[in-house]
Amino acid sequence: MKVIIMKMKRKLELNRQKALLVDLEKMHEKSEISEQTYAEMKRKYEEKLKDLEEHLEDEEEELELELEDLGEDMSELGLRISEKVNSAVARAMDKVHATMSNLPSSFENFETGESYTAEEVFEGSFDTDKVYIDFDTVNGHIELEKWDQDTYKVVATKKVRSYSEERAREKLERIKITFEHEKKDGKDVLKLSPSESGASVSITAYLPGTVKGGMLSKEHPVVYDADVNSVNGHLAVEGIHMGETALKTVNGRIEIGHVHADDLDAESVNGRITLEDTEAEKSSVSTENGRLELDNVRGKTITGSTENGSIRSRISFEDAELKTENGSIKFYPKGKGKYDLQTEMGSISIDVERSMPYHIEARTGMGKVRVASDLDVASKNRHCITVESPTYESAEERLFVDARTDMGSVKIR
Repeated sequence: MKVIIMKMKRKLELNRQKALLVDLEKMHEKSEISEQTYAEMKRKYEEKLKDLEEHLEDEEEELELELEDLGEDMSELGLRISEKVNSAVARAMDKVHATMSNLPSSFENFETGESYTAEEVFEGSFDTDKVYIDFDTVNGHIELEKWDQDTYKVVATKKVRSYSEERAREKLERIKITFEHEKKDGKDVLKLSPSESGASVSITAYLPGTVKGGMLSKEHPVVYDADVNSVNGHLAVEGIHMGETALKTVNGRIEIGHVHADDLDAESVNGRITLEDTEAEKSSVSTENGRLELDNVRGKTITGSTENGSIRSRISFEDAELKTENGSIKFYPKGKGKYDLQTEMGSISIDVERSMPYHIEARTGMGKVRVASDLDVASKNRHCITVESPTYESAEERLFVDARTDMGSVKIR
């Protein structure tokens, strides 16, 4: 909160200094002040503005970190708070254990104390190279991982809290896991959903990368379509080939690594989204409170958005759109393509690969645009600069970037 207040105060002062500079320009145009006074006052105002902008950039980074921490997997935060509360209550319960044993049965549902877990394991094999996964849980994470076996294993871990082990076993037995493996429309279909009540169920699926089939028992890569949902828990996919994939959680992060996907949709409300060493023909990643981290991600099209969080992107796409309302954007294009970068309150930093013909338009409503000295500036005014390499118009493969911020600086380096 302190960082936000300081940032707002500094922005107000920045606006005031800019207004003073505009008034000074008008006075100079009307010859109301001397050239010497004009030059001295202008220098002071510009130095003050530069100092304010530099402080704002530092405060943006601090604010982003605070917002990331706030939006970082709310389910884990809730679990830690719950454990502390339950621990305190359990200590108090030790003193009244004898009394509790004589209470009427209507008090039996009052449970606290330690956590207890139990696993249910489902195993099998696929007859086809096309698999549809339909997993959902309310409280718990879901993870899909590639392993080196030619069969699959799905582990559902149930977790409850109880003052006694006997009651914990009873509660664990009441949690029913519904698992189905069926064949439908030429696909193997896996479905899993728990009946949760005052408990959590986490799901980890270990999946084969290939399946044997055909007359010569040749291996074929398995393509997994997936619809995976959690309310309070993170989602993770590692190492498998995905087809049409939807990953959604309310409170939790989403992590995707070493994946090839045809159509990827990843959505969180409170939590960061990370894609690493991933290829997605078409993808959409969005979160309301959390950062986007796209490291070595490539494909045809991508849209990435967050309301409160920064965006870090090292990507190569034919068409990409990255947006945030409150946060900075750091962009490292890894090849040709058309890129649209937008933030309302935050800085934008663009690292240009000099070997790729480029055209970059950078605009800011309130801030400065800075360009590396070895880049070619095609046009320039107070809040808008265009840089373009001499070979851009004639090149077949080229980079186009449109970068806009309402309040913040733009650096092209």
